[in-house]
Amino acid sequence: MAVAVVVKPEERAGRILDAAAELLLRWGYKRVSIEEIARHAGIGKGTVYLHFSTRAALFMRVLMRESVGLVDQLIAAMHANPAAMLPAEQARLTYLAVMARPLLRAMFGRDVEVLGELAGDAAGQPLRALKIDLADALFELLRERGLMRTDLDAQTQRYVLNAIQTGFYLYPPVAMPSLSPEVAATALAHTIRHAVQPPGPPDSGALAALAPRVIAMYERYRHSMAIAASGATPARREPA
Repeated sequence: MAVAVVVKPEERAGRILDAAAELLLRWGYKRVSIEEIARHAGIGKGTVYLHFSTRAALFMRVLMRESVGLVDQLIAAMHANPAAMLPAEQARLTYLAVMARPLLRAMFGRDVEVLGELAGDAAGQPLRALKIDLADALFELLRERGLMRTDLDAQTQRYVLNAIQTGFYLYPPVAMPSLSPEVAATALAHTIRHAVQPPGPPDSGALAALAPRVIAMYERYRHSMAIAASGATPARREPA
């Protein structure tokens, strides 16, 4: 007698997300149907809806899962070197990670061809709010310890950083085809360093002292993202 193989719900959801991610990159959001995803994952269409209420929700979960991987890389970098918490190094590491992940590259570059309406979807707003909370808390700590300049207020600094980074992600790469991601990331870090960080090397003692607290902040953020990727609504937390 054949023994039935029991597939755990989280494993089946993972297969669905894997299939959706592959097809999203291959065909783009507009062309990928739930039927195609189910066929690619080797399951029935109804099974997909047991895990994901709508097609848009499924693809948002795909992007959230990719984002969790990005945050994992940043946390690992801060464990290895506390200087990774500084805005310039965060921007450099994030840029390189995004360029190495096609789905994140489409998301950060607002690629409508790949993501369709998801390129500006409001479903990601709770996570954007959490990211703003994280940035505000981080800037406050860095400014207090002399690791960021204080000649501009924190809100203006956040605007400056967002504007600079958005420009790097949206500037058409075909304009400079010889520019490698590494060179672009270094240029991005250079620009941000001069925009918001004080001149000279950062205080290594201040960085080491702050590292556990900042890493804990990112781990809480990562936890909230993982909750969202599982289909729940992340709750905003007060900064530590």
